[in-house]
Amino acid sequence: MVIVLALDATGAAPEVLDAQLAFHLAAGVDAVLVAARHAPEASRPVLAAYGETGRVHIHDLPSAVELAPRAVAEHAADWVLVGAAGEFWWPRGESLGDVLAVVPERYAVVQALERRFEPVEPTRPGTPEERTLRRSLLVEGRREGERPADLLRPLFRGEPGLAVDLADPTQRGRRVPLRAWYPIELLRFPDDPDEPDAQTALAAGRLVEDARLREALAALRAARPAGAPGAYALAGLELRVPTIVDDASYAVECAAVGEVDLVALDAHIRELELRIAALEAGFWPRVFRLLRRLRRGRR
Repeated sequence: MVIVLALDATGAAPEVLDAQLAFHLAAGVDAVLVAARHAPEASRPVLAAYGETGRVHIHDLPSAVELAPRAVAEHAADWVLVGAAGEFWWPRGESLGDVLAVVPERYAVVQALERRFEPVEPTRPGTPEERTLRRSLLVEGRREGERPADLLRPLFRGEPGLAVDLADPTQRGRRVPLRAWYPIELLRFPDDPDEPDAQTALAAGRLVEDARLREALAALRAARPAGAPGAYALAGLELRVPTIVDDASYAVECAAVGEVDLVALDAHIRELELRIAALEAGFWPRVFRLLRRLRRGRR
């Protein structure tokens, strides 16, 4: 299985880009294609150093979406992830390959649950290693006016001529999505705070402590070999498999997204069953009447 990350480097600070590239290469991504046209000048040495590994490919393009067809045509990608600066695709398993390998072939789109991490301070975003407070869906669920799509990010099964539209990942239903369960989390580290008073939000349960990425990056930093392109090792990352308790809590958060309304779905199924029953009730008497007429016509 080949997994390719198409990454938009617009606005990516050097230390964040270094962490992103190292983490994904250690977590199961085989190649990273970078849309670097709008990358900050300070980040270009990081890109050049990783480019020498042969696993990171720099393109003078403005958007990662444009790189999706190349991921398939040039790198034989089985799965394509489309990401931006400050985003980390976290598998709920030992690696990205482990969780994607078990997705049935009929599903062409898998969705990741977005996990927003708050800045260290309102005026100082902080690096991903510093930020461990993230938004919880266990308390508040979806906010007013927030759609399921606002909390999800698609990744795509590779196909010839793959076209990516993040606003319509299924291409009007042509691609079958895996719904209501999200085997990958997208850890996001935006600069703008949702919660100006993080400690109050933490006490109220709107934020929770989540140090997974900090621990993973610390392990990669400690294992960095001589001559590495950045501050981290590019392999040897052992991600913790979620426990039953972790999965139970995660299932509640997935339900809070509200992508599938089970009550409405059940009502819809019952309505269909009643309509089918009504159609059958009218169909068979008509068949019997027709058969009787045919029999009379033969006599």
